Amino acid sequence: MALALPKGAGALRERITIYRKVRERDGMGGSSETEKELLSAWAQVNVLQAKDNVIAGTSRDIRTHEVILRSQVSPVPKQGDIVDWTGYRLEVRATRPVATWLILDCITEVR
Repeated sequence: MALALPKGAGALRERITIYRKVRERDGMGGSSETEKELLSAWAQVNVLQAKDNVIAGTSRDIRTHEVILRSQVSPVPKQGDIVDWTGYRLEVRATRPVATWLILDCITEVR
């Protein structure tokens, strides 16, 4: 599938929020995982064809969504972050800088 880069900032029409999982001490000697809001931004979200993929007897994650942001977002999203897009939760599997854009390859989060 060909990459559909935005033609300009006006193509970023989807509002997304990105969360990062953080471990915090619970005061009793343990810790718990919570999600902290990392950033909110305008993005272009491309829904890709999802299909199962098995290579050499092991399943491989195939991206189901591509989230495109301006490359200068801060803090920079990373693998494992969660993108909230219109109620869908997408797990970031890889990040790719392309020209002035940052592309997040995502899969639908399985809880």
